[in-house]
Amino acid sequence: MTKTTGFFTRIKQLSFDQKMVFATTLTERMLPNYALFSDATSFGEPKVLNTIVDIIWQKLSKHQVKLNLEVQLEKLAVVIPDQQDFDCFGVIPAIDCAMAVNTLLVALEQQMDEDLINISKLSSSTVASYITAVEGDISDEATFEHELMVEEKALQNYLLELIEEQGNPNAEFLKGLRRQFKDFGVSNIGIES
Repeated sequence: MTKTTGFFTRIKQLSFDQKMVFATTLTERMLPNYALFSDATSFGEPKVLNTIVDIIWQKLSKHQVKLNLEVQLEKLAVVIPDQQDFDCFGVIPAIDCAMAVNTLLVALEQQMDEDLINISKLSSSTVASYITAVEGDISDEATFEHELMVEEKALQNYLLELIEEQGNPNAEFLKGLRRQFKDFGVSNIGIES
């Protein structure tokens, strides 16, 4: 791919499996946000989200694993917080994480990838929300130039390049990719995993 091609156009040009790998990697990176919120508020169950993401990785690795999508969507629905019930910023990244997991499940169920690109946007939106919460009401330009947003964009671009170069993701590539992104040790908003 040429670097002049737009970022989202490049994502759209990926195969369904490649888009799933891209979106699943970003979603897994958001899991610590949900876990911290759950720990702080005693709401939800991070294990539900972690298990779903683990199963999706197994499916992407072509393991013969059963995934009852309807049951998983029901389990997930119970642990999605309602923003109105919590008076803390942490509910926003927790909801974003749960929505990303939901998007993965729906994409698998319908074998449609149109919404997978939204996980990229959702991850960036979580970062922007965090920056606003920490820095106060700052300009869009200042948000985009903030260290966390620069890091988020660089990481997403790096991930996309890895997936583009790989072509058809095999089990070995997926295992290495997952390990590499887990080894970063922090979520998209800097929460330690």
